[in-house]
Amino acid sequence: MNISQFLTGLVLLTMGLLATPRAVTADQRGTASFSLDVSAVALDVVVTDASGRFVRGLTQDDFQVLEDTVPQEVTFFTSEGTPATTLVLLDSSSSVRANLKNVQNSANRFIDRLPRGDAARIGFFHDRVVFGPAFTDNMKQHVAMINQMRPQRSTHLYDALIASLRELATVQSRKALVVFTDGDDEGSEATMADALEAARRSRVSIYTIGLRGWSATEGIDTNEELLTAVAEYTGGRSFLPENEKDMREAFDDIAEELHQQYRMAYFPPNNDNVDGWRDIDVNMTSRRGLIVRTRLGYHRSEESPE
Repeated sequence: MNISQFLTGLVLLTMGLLATPRAVTADQRGTASFSLDVSAVALDVVVTDASGRFVRGLTQDDFQVLEDTVPQEVTFFTSEGTPATTLVLLDSSSSVRANLKNVQNSANRFIDRLPRGDAARIGFFHDRVVFGPAFTDNMKQHVAMINQMRPQRSTHLYDALIASLRELATVQSRKALVVFTDGDDEGSEATMADALEAARRSRVSIYTIGLRGWSATEGIDTNEELLTAVAEYTGGRSFLPENEKDMREAFDDIAEELHQQYRMAYFPPNNDNVDGWRDIDVNMTSRRGLIVRTRLGYHRSEESPE
């Protein structure tokens, strides 16, 4: 590995988007910060077998990265775990009341399973969104907020999703959004198309949990189309649990997957004057029958440090 690749990898460990450092300074905590010049595309990649088990032990040679069908040179690769920052967005509309304790127990279990070094933040949404004060590794603070959750009013899912992605845009580390909801949107100013586009343009891995059978319409409409699409766009996963056990296992699976990822990066083609959407595909070079998930692409004009 040459010095350029080393520096590239060093920044990747702390940012969802990476770049070549120009200068290094230190904040009051002694943490290195970088002045950035040339952007690159960083990917979090999950590989499972047909049974959904994580596949470990893969190397850079096992992967091929393509942008708009053109193979790219991977300049950084690691299978080592890196800390993540997660926003847990919980539906607190009135229709959750009958299932409140199950939601709280599962969310608390998720927070308890986050490893040392991770940071999190809690958000509730009904007809508005309420976020915890900050992204922090103080897990007791998150548990206290979860236990204060009180169901009320209607479900503004689209507005809450967009607001959460806006909050995560301030985070310069590997980041994820975990969304729990029991029903369709009821009154958002934003449309479903707005929410889908926000997810598509984000650099956030989105995991969705849609509990069947508890929607405000007393049906089974959990807005499966939206929850599945935002997860697929961003390399996350969508879960549709039907009971408390399934919901608990969904939260557990997400906590585990956040730390079972391969991280890689490449410098995109030199087409800075051409903005627009770029498709990304990550394939296996020789291993067959494996399932690979990562974000489906990025918008060229927005792939720059946040």
